[in-house]
Amino acid sequence: MDMRKIMAALALVVASICIIPRISKSTDVKQQGNELSITVGKHQLTATIISDEIEESFLIVGNGPCYGDLYFTALLSVIPLNTAEQLARTYGDFRKCSSPGAYEAKRSVIPMILYAANRTVDRKLRSINKLKITGRNPVIQMTYMELNITSHTMKEFGEEIQVTSDGNCSSFLVKDIQLTEKDRSLF
Repeated sequence: MDMRKIMAALALVVASICIIPRISKSTDVKQQGNELSITVGKHQLTATIISDEIEESFLIVGNGPCYGDLYFTALLSVIPLNTAEQLARTYGDFRKCSSPGAYEAKRSVIPMILYAANRTVDRKLRSINKLKITGRNPVIQMTYMELNITSHTMKEFGEEIQVTSDGNCSSFLVKDIQLTEKDRSLF
């Protein structure tokens, strides 16, 4: 069997493992002023909006774990598109470890925990995440607001349990998202 067929089969298996647990979980967001109530599966979060709406384009360079009991719509690692374009002009293929721009690119990566403001955004985020899982480098344009998660609980065995967060990753409410390129080749 040739290597491309093996890689395609492996990508399909990984995609199905990542997608199956999310099928039944949609994000439900209720907003009153700057306060949000977010429900994802058995997870219940409250949050405060801490920024105005921001519209920005990003090169998606990675995604986080996409299996198990997720408490978010999507976890993406991104580089602002203007930064990625500057890195490409300066260093060429900054995504290769041997590139002198690799270190600078790593410093530019922003991990984002994303919550969809509505079902349309939820579907778009899932389809964009599928593209990244298949090894592409999509470019997105996103309208979002930064959140401060104030409480996170989950129901387990009929009881509500407080979940603690390590706080290493910022959370965002995505109001709109557009896929502008399925696979950006900067080089």
